Amino acid sequence: MEVNGTSGSSSVDFVARDQIGVAGMTSDDFLKLLITELQNQDPSEPMGNEQILSQLSMMRNLESDLELGDALKAITVNQQLTTAAAYIGRNVTGTDAGGNEISGHVQRAYMREGTAYLEVDGIQLNLSDVSSISEA
Repeated sequence: MEVNGTSGSSSVDFVARDQIGVAGMTSDDFLKLLITELQNQDPSEPMGNEQILSQLSMMRNLESDLELGDALKAITVNQQLTTAAAYIGRNVTGTDAGGNEISGHVQRAYMREGTAYLEVDGIQLNLSDVSSISEA
């Protein structure tokens, strides 16, 4: 016996997982996926309440993990800037992007693209490349 679909055509936009990953999924994306799954399930073996609750629980956990990750990233950025600001007025030694040793007086600290930098006598120095600090 042949069984034909009972609903009209529907379109679903697919994006490769490696393009956005799980972290790129929003609650809306997950809900759309769940609704599509419910609409296209086998009527002779419908999804049970336990499965639906399990998937909703997974969505909430994913959302919580993403929020926690964002909060930790913000804390890390703030900590880097606080550390960099503490170096203002001090002398530091470090290695610049070209591998050259730089020593000098820190005039300012700033963030660019989530990374803390120091300006040492007019030269940009990544905070993570500082090897020593001393009083001016």
